[in-house]
Amino acid sequence: MPAVAQEVCSGATEQIGNLLPANEPYSLPAVLEAVRAASPEVQSAALEAVAQGHEAQQAGLWTNPVLSVEAENFAGDAFGGASPLPGYDFAETTVSIGQTFRLGGKRRAERRAALARAALAEADRDATLRALEREAASVFYELAAAEQAAALAEEAAVLSGQLADAVGARVEAGKSPGTALDRAVAARADADAAAAAARAQAEALAFALSSFWGGSEPAAIQTADLLAPITLPSPSLVAERVRDHPELRFAEADREARFTERRAARANAYPDLTATLGVRRFEGDGTEALVAGVSVPLPLFDRNQGNRRAAAARARGADYRAGTTAARLMGQAQRALVTARTTDRRRAALADEALPAARAAADAARTGYRAGKFDLTTALDAQATFIGVQRAVIAAGFAARDAEADVSALAGLPPFSPTFCQETDR
Repeated sequence: MPAVAQEVCSGATEQIGNLLPANEPYSLPAVLEAVRAASPEVQSAALEAVAQGHEAQQAGLWTNPVLSVEAENFAGDAFGGASPLPGYDFAETTVSIGQTFRLGGKRRAERRAALARAALAEADRDATLRALEREAASVFYELAAAEQAAALAEEAAVLSGQLADAVGARVEAGKSPGTALDRAVAARADADAAAAAARAQAEALAFALSSFWGGSEPAAIQTADLLAPITLPSPSLVAERVRDHPELRFAEADREARFTERRAARANAYPDLTATLGVRRFEGDGTEALVAGVSVPLPLFDRNQGNRRAAAARARGADYRAGTTAARLMGQAQRALVTARTTDRRRAALADEALPAARAAADAARTGYRAGKFDLTTALDAQATFIGVQRAVIAAGFAARDAEADVSALAGLPPFSPTFCQETDR
C-alpha cells in the first residue's frame, strides 16, 4: 500500500464523528464500523504500519558522503612567523570527500527486508482488526441476550407478584395456609432480585461494548432477533474464503519478512568499502595535488555469523508457522460450521417446541391455582420451569448467533471487513 494511503487510513479517527451514528442504537454493522474507525488497538497497529512504511523508505537511501578538512605540519617548534597560526606558511591542507559503498547488495537486501516488515505490519493491523471485530460481535450478541434476559426477568417478577397476590387472596379466604403466602413472597423477592441482577449485567455489557471504540458511555444497540434462524454459507465458500484470512496473510508476511531478513544478514557479511578523493595544498610553495584513498574493514573476527544463524532459525520458524496456520484456520472453520448448525438446531427445538409448551403449562397452573384445581407447589414449579426454558432459549439464540458470527469472521463475510483500509484499497 502506498505511504499516502497508509496516512489516510491512520487518520480514520479524525472522521469518527461522521462514521458513528448520533443518538441512534447501534446495529452490528455500526458497531464494527466504530471498531474500525476508533479502536485504540486498531489505530495503534495502523500507525505502526505507517511507521514501518516510512522505515522502508529510509532503508533505500544511500549513506551520506563525508567531507573532511585536515591541516598538517603547522604550529610546530621548527617553524616560526608572525601569522595568526604560527608556522602555517609551511602547512599542508587537505580537503577531501569520502563515500561509503555498501557491497554485497546490502542496501537492496535491507530495502526488501524493510518492505517485507511493512507488509507484515499491515497484515498484523488487519489481523488485529478482525480479532477485535469478532470479539465486538460476540459482545454485541451477548448484550442483546442480556437485555432480553433482563426483560424476561422483569416479566417473571411481575408474574411472581401476581401469583403472590393470588396466594394472599386465598389465604385471606381461608383456602390456603399462611405458609403458602410466605413461599409466594419469597419467590417474588427472588424474582425481583434476579431481574435487578439481569439488568445490571446488561448495563455492564453495554459499557464493555462501547469500550471497543474508547467510549465512556454505555452503548445502546438495536434489538437483535435471537430466535430467528441463522444463515450459513456453504462449506466450499468458507473453505475458499478462509485462504484470505488476515491471520494467514500475517503468517505468510512473517515468513517473507524472515526470509528477506536472512538474505540481508547474509549480505551484511560483506565489508563496506569507503573511497575518498580530495585536494592537498602545500602552503610553502602554493602547489596542489590530488589525494585518493580506499579503506575496507578486514573481516577477521566479525563476519555477521551470529546474525546470519539467528535469521536462518527465525526463517525456519516462520515457515513452519505459515504451514500450520492454514491447516488450523481450515479446521477452525469446519468446526465453526458444525457448531453453528448444532446450536441452531437446539435454538429451533427450544423456541418452537419447549417454550410454547412451558408457557402453556405455566398459564394453566396459575389459572388452576386461582380456581383451586392445583396446589401452590405445582404453580411455582410450572412458573420456574417456564422461566428456565426462557433463559435456555435466549442462551441458545445467543450461541447460534455467536456461532454464525464466528463463521462469517473466519470467512471474511459481511459485516466483517477484509482490511482496515477497505475503502482506500479499492
